[in-house]
Amino acid sequence: MRKKKIIVTAPQVPFVKGGAELHVEFLIKNLISRGYDAELVSLPYKWYPENTLYDNMLAWRLMDFEESNGEKIDLLIATKFPSYGAIHKNKVTWVIHQFRQVYDLFDTDMGLRNTESGMRIKSRVERFDNVCLLESKRIFANSQNVADRLKKYNNIDSDPLYHPPALAGQYYCEDYRDYILSVGRLDKLKRNELLIQSLKYCDQKIKAKIAGKGPEMEYLVKTAHKHGVQNRVDFLGYVPDGDLLKLYANSFAVFYAPVDEDYGYITLEAFLSRKPVVTCNDSGGVLEFVRHDENGFITDPNPEAMGALINELYNNKDKCREFGERGYCAVSYITWDNVIERLTETIR
Repeated sequence: MRKKKIIVTAPQVPFVKGGAELHVEFLIKNLISRGYDAELVSLPYKWYPENTLYDNMLAWRLMDFEESNGEKIDLLIATKFPSYGAIHKNKVTWVIHQFRQVYDLFDTDMGLRNTESGMRIKSRVERFDNVCLLESKRIFANSQNVADRLKKYNNIDSDPLYHPPALAGQYYCEDYRDYILSVGRLDKLKRNELLIQSLKYCDQKIKAKIAGKGPEMEYLVKTAHKHGVQNRVDFLGYVPDGDLLKLYANSFAVFYAPVDEDYGYITLEAFLSRKPVVTCNDSGGVLEFVRHDENGFITDPNPEAMGALINELYNNKDKCREFGERGYCAVSYITWDNVIERLTETIR
């Protein structure tokens, strides 16, 4: 029997790999493991200058995805902006996120409102999204938060479709030691400076381990020195999978407080490791899983308030265990089986 051929489309910023790239990588692997002939098609992505952004959007519209080497492509699964501009008569879109700089981040210092071409780019991207997304046979979002944005800014309905993190099935809990863990790319939106600043208001024995690389590294190191906690912060850089699993397994809690996160693997990774999560009330998708004083703590993005909650967990390991167990129960139902079943409905 001929295997159904599936193309997955995704943009790629050269030399950058984060949650979105892992998302696509494991989607491909799980499609293949379930008997599909799946292939990733990626184009390099650059959002500046203005005309380069438009060229990137146009490139996806010009590609032929209906067949390859004389064989029909049965399904196209589009993911992140602008790859959902790809044209196919059986396109299903699973939105990881849009070009947030013209939507929820537009009026922030990370948005485009105060740039010369900001309003023009916003208009062009909105038109692109409204046309391209509505070409889809099915529209999914990778979280309720992303689905809410689609509805708010584009009036487009979508179904949230949660997926497990990369190492699902391998996470474990070993101990609750003296460190709180932060994992992920060191970007401004991830707000690791909040964790560093909060250490001033914690027991002196509490340490922070920060795993990941990114453009904020130098700033975060300076922040640790500025607040006199440099000896309590370990910047680990890239951490291999086995070591990362062990870091989760022995932390007493996980800090994950990004600004309006789309989804956030880290929440699931922490809960699958049976660790409580400390986050903020503006952290977006994280709040779809974290429940205050049940499986973690939610607070204002304030270092002193954050420090008090971290302290409370550190001084009560029984609470850490209890919260961690509840967290595990909150996410253990999320599987790739459901994801693949939903995404391939139109070819079954």
